[in-house]
Amino acid sequence: MAAVRASQTATEMLDHAIAERLGIDRTAYRCLDILDQEGPMSAGRLAERARLSPAATTAVIDRLEARGLARRTRDTDDRRRVLVEVTPQLRQRAQLLYGPPGEVEQHFAAFSDEQLELLASFQRGGVEFQEAVMRRLEALPPDRPI
Repeated sequence: MAAVRASQTATEMLDHAIAERLGIDRTAYRCLDILDQEGPMSAGRLAERARLSPAATTAVIDRLEARGLARRTRDTDDRRRVLVEVTPQLRQRAQLLYGPPGEVEQHFAAFSDEQLELLASFQRGGVEFQEAVMRRLEALPPDRPI
């Protein structure tokens, strides 16, 4: 599926360009993206979602905080718990980098609701497939390069 691969390459290139503009590496960008999509979460949960060690996650959060892109906050339900979230400054910068709200909708306005649902379903299926491949890779013995 050449179109899917081309889309993945374009996404990778855009992600790289945005990360460079923000002055962060791709791992930190991935963490920001997870936080932006899923909302505030503990550092441990972020480590799981980003597939990072706890130490690496702490280092990423420290770098993101230093750049004003993420912050640690107290959980309002459990004051002993610390959550990580994106900052309002990141949201402002994201609008400059990605464009104004509604631009994506305008880009896809030519598609019907049914077509958009089919595309979304296709994307969800792709995510499920990639997660299955990652689980298969994780099950391989670590000392066996291919």
